Amino acid sequence: MHRLLERVLKKNGLKAEEVPNLEKWHAFLEKMDEIFVSNDEDRYLLERSLEISSREMEELLETSRESFQQRITALTQVIPDLIFYVDEEGRYLDIISQGQEDMLFLPREEIIGRTMQEIFPPEYASKFLEATRKAIETNQLTVITYDMTGKSGKRFFEARIMPTNIKENGKRTSIAIVRDMTAERKSIDYLNVIKKIFEDATEGILIVSAENHYMEVNDAFCRMLGVSKEELPGSKLSNYTEYFDKETMDRISRMMEEKNFFNGEVKIHKPDGSELLAWLTIDTVLNEKGEQAYRVAMLTDISELQKSREQLHFTATHDVLTKLPNRTLLFQHLEEALERSRTREHGGALLFIDLDNFKEINDTVGHSAGDRVLLECARRIRQSLREGDIFGRLGGDEFLLIIENIENMDVPMYVAKKVIEELHRPFHVGNDVFELGASIGIALFPEDSRDMGELIQYADMAMYRAKEKGKNRFMYYSRALDQDVKRHYMIERALKDALSTGGFHLHYQPQINLKTGEVVALEALLRIRGSELGSLSPAEFIPVAEESDLIVRIGKWVFDEVCRQIVQWKEEGITPPLIGINLSRRQLMDEEFCAQIRETVSHYGLSPSSIEFEITETTFMHSRKTGYQVITELQEMGFGLSIDDFGTGYSSLANLKQFTVDKLKIDRSFVQDMISNESDRAIIKASIALAKALGLGTVAEGVETEEQLRLLKEMECDEIQGFYYCPPKSPEEVIKYLQ
Repeated sequence: MHRLLERVLKKNGLKAEEVPNLEKWHAFLEKMDEIFVSNDEDRYLLERSLEISSREMEELLETSRESFQQRITALTQVIPDLIFYVDEEGRYLDIISQGQEDMLFLPREEIIGRTMQEIFPPEYASKFLEATRKAIETNQLTVITYDMTGKSGKRFFEARIMPTNIKENGKRTSIAIVRDMTAERKSIDYLNVIKKIFEDATEGILIVSAENHYMEVNDAFCRMLGVSKEELPGSKLSNYTEYFDKETMDRISRMMEEKNFFNGEVKIHKPDGSELLAWLTIDTVLNEKGEQAYRVAMLTDISELQKSREQLHFTATHDVLTKLPNRTLLFQHLEEALERSRTREHGGALLFIDLDNFKEINDTVGHSAGDRVLLECARRIRQSLREGDIFGRLGGDEFLLIIENIENMDVPMYVAKKVIEELHRPFHVGNDVFELGASIGIALFPEDSRDMGELIQYADMAMYRAKEKGKNRFMYYSRALDQDVKRHYMIERALKDALSTGGFHLHYQPQINLKTGEVVALEALLRIRGSELGSLSPAEFIPVAEESDLIVRIGKWVFDEVCRQIVQWKEEGITPPLIGINLSRRQLMDEEFCAQIRETVSHYGLSPSSIEFEITETTFMHSRKTGYQVITELQEMGFGLSIDDFGTGYSSLANLKQFTVDKLKIDRSFVQDMISNESDRAIIKASIALAKALGLGTVAEGVETEEQLRLLKEMECDEIQGFYYCPPKSPEEVIKYLQ
């Protein structure tokens, strides 16, 4: 029997081994019933109390949990860092922070649940995973720094990774706090830059306190003043007064008192006795209260600047290539010379010097060789001058020479002759030899003019007349010359107008075969219509076109017009004979010429064999390398080639043999006097014999009489061209003549 039951029975006077007394047992059972009823009530009350207490605890716990979550949320929203909850495999379990979404490499929902290897490029993923595992394995804080380009550009970060000793799904975890260090990095970089600038600045910098006591200095300051940094601690700004003269110190003190700063050019007297030209700036730095906090003195060495000023002035007033005075300085010297001539007894002269045939050097052997020739020209001219003569380069191949205090008016002539003599000597450029020469125009002052612009214009006019007279000579300006030069400029303007307004047209002169009487060729001859100057002869306007370089544009128009005319004649049922077109030296020097010719004949669908180019003997002999290349290419394309004005130059048989020339055209000057001049007859006869020996045809130009025709037949000339048979005709007249 259970001891507890025995105790209850004994308490009620009952024994288990005795025969029970019914009254006592009834009493006992009633008592037990009361006890059980009482126990039921107590249990109900206890259960009810526990139920109420449990609900209250749950409510209290939920309230506490919400309060805690609110505090955590508030904290994470204001923390400027990203907080990641990561396991040891690099999987992001959660992103705790809320306020720095723009720092995330990907949106939050694309990060949570994914591993570092799935999110970041390999180099970043490897670095982050290694740091995470190191923190977990060592159970210590691990710090890494890195930069990354995200949505807001390149930024710098610091990650602090700490183990948690908590496992998620059986894997150890860590917390990574990532802070954006971009601003701090920029601040550090900025301070480092400032420090580097201060230390490495070429300007000397001294910083002193409000009381003018030494605080900091850079190496440049010490170097400029010739002092050591070790000497400076304890010094004041006033210690440097000995480096300046009294006038400079007074100027510095006065400006500092009036404006609290100084800047200006100063001369520094260094302890070793040397001097330094510098720009000194002293600035006052105020604190937030507006009180003086520091003074900063800065020294800039402007010794080199002074040299640069002088060099810049030289560059601005002298020619880069020859180092001679340039246009600016020449005009300044000329103005001063004209001013001096007003008060002096003797005047002076201006010589305008232009090199002859210089463009040929640039066109054939290049501009580098041309520069070397210009240098040699400048040297030769300088050694021809008197002491005090002013010589400079205007530009290109043009020079000016100013001669003052001329007692004998023949002095400019002697100087010009000496210059021409020096420049006429051959110039050797590599394996090539060039003969240049110079055309010189001379204007006197004050006789011709006291105005600089007019004087230069007059010398220029005289130079152009020297060129027209055959080059390699000098000419004095005169009033009559003025009219000639004006006409030259008017002709040039007329040529430009004709190009722009369609003022050019072509006439054609037949070439007749003496044996058959047939028209075997037509020479295209240029004419100008509607000019203000009236009828202009090709003999007058072609030289102007050559000098002004308009000949290239005109030649292009002529070739295009000839091709167009040939096509038109064919469309009208007329088969024209060979058409001859004159080429100038400028065209032969044009590197684009052959390409333009090829394009034009292709455009009109013509065969090159229907056109023959006529090149004067002088042009042929002076074509040089570029010209020879052009001639060769024209022949390879299928164009014919004849030598015009034969006999007026100095052809070499070697040059004639080099090219497959088709004809020699005997110049009209020999034909004109062949009846009365035995020498002209001999030249014509020899030219025809030479042509036959070389297998070339011959054409006599300018045939006007029956007697000339008879002699040319006797000499067995192949073809003639001239007024005897037919003058130049318009395209419409040519059709009738051919028919």
